[in-house]
Amino acid sequence: MLSRSLSLSLSNMMMRKSTFVASASCAFQLLQQQQMETGLCKIGHTTNALQLLKKMEEKGCKPDVVAYNTVIDSLCKDRRANEAMYFFSEMVDQGIPPNVVTYSSILHGFCNLGQLNEATSLFKQMIGRNVMPNTVTFTILVDGLCKEGMILEARRVFEMMTENGVEPDAYTYSALMDGYCLQSQMDEAQKLFDIMVGKGFAPSVRVYNILINGHCKSRRLNEAKTLLSEMYDRDLTPDTVTYSTLMQGFCQAGRPQVAQKLFKEMCSYGLLPDSITYSILLDGLCKHGHLDEAFRLLKAMQESKIEPHICIYNILIQGMCNFGKLEAARELFSNLFVKGIQPTVVTYTVMISGLLKEGLSNEACEMFRKMVVNGCLPNSCTYNVAIQGFLRNGDPSNAVRLIEEMVGRGFSADSSTFQMLLDLESNDEIISRFMRRSS
Repeated sequence: MLSRSLSLSLSNMMMRKSTFVASASCAFQLLQQQQMETGLCKIGHTTNALQLLKKMEEKGCKPDVVAYNTVIDSLCKDRRANEAMYFFSEMVDQGIPPNVVTYSSILHGFCNLGQLNEATSLFKQMIGRNVMPNTVTFTILVDGLCKEGMILEARRVFEMMTENGVEPDAYTYSALMDGYCLQSQMDEAQKLFDIMVGKGFAPSVRVYNILINGHCKSRRLNEAKTLLSEMYDRDLTPDTVTYSTLMQGFCQAGRPQVAQKLFKEMCSYGLLPDSITYSILLDGLCKHGHLDEAFRLLKAMQESKIEPHICIYNILIQGMCNFGKLEAARELFSNLFVKGIQPTVVTYTVMISGLLKEGLSNEACEMFRKMVVNGCLPNSCTYNVAIQGFLRNGDPSNAVRLIEEMVGRGFSADSSTFQMLLDLESNDEIISRFMRRSS
């Protein structure tokens, strides 16, 4: 009897030990899985992480909320929020309740894709399941709504946040400020800035960049420049974005000379202009006919070991075409091939426009042909520019040929082309057919 009892006790102990070892093994594997998933996701191998998740499930190790969150967050960062929702549903079906991290990751994914209906629906579901949004969650939604121009909705979310005792941080304030700036509501943005500073948040360079951008877009350039001075007063060092934003504002307002001064000031403080900075200033100079200064700037750019890309050359070629420097534009265009730079559809369209502006219809036709031979297909803008140019030059045959080609490729006339065609409708049956098909 005693022997049997001892035997049973030993048997039970062995079973418990076996169960414990199995559980410990599974827990260890789960820990390993989470570490491997996190590592794979961090280096962008989301697909491999998904396969690892499935393998662990097949081996009987049930993933926990951390494992799911890792994969969901990685999918959302890869702009695969709809796939992330599949794993969200799976974890709910497995009896694993999503937490605030789960919801925040998917909200961020939807907001980055501009899917605000899905984001707001998920946010409501989150609250309905008694998962309390935190500062990060609220900030994600405020930022997403602002980027889609839904400033009233963003403000309501911001107010809901404070009503529920969740304190906004500097990122929340800057997101809402950016929303007001994008809508040119600069007084509201400034009020929010003052509230943020009053609550003890030190404004960052990014916050100032947001306000400067808003003032520039609203053509309030004096206010924008005052903010630059204020940054220095606060011992904040403006960055390349600060100066580039200001330069763009002054260039768009027809004041490239001020932009040049800002460029020199920026360099004097040891800030290095990037290709975007050069593009902004070159565009401003070329649009206002300062071509010699533009080419001096191009030379400085090259001396700084920043190789101009095709957008830079497009700006220069367009500037030359607009101000009667077609020969120089031709030369620069030809040099692109020598440098191994492929012209884009914009480059060809600018050159075709320049040739037609000088009445060179045959050369424009040849440029159009070369464009297609070189594997660069014309777009709607190319067709409209070319058709208008041929019509202005009294060359209806080439205009009609391109009209048929444009319609065949599914493109439509823009308002300028359409108006020119209206004048010719009664005289040309082909154009009449085009008009009927486009209307």
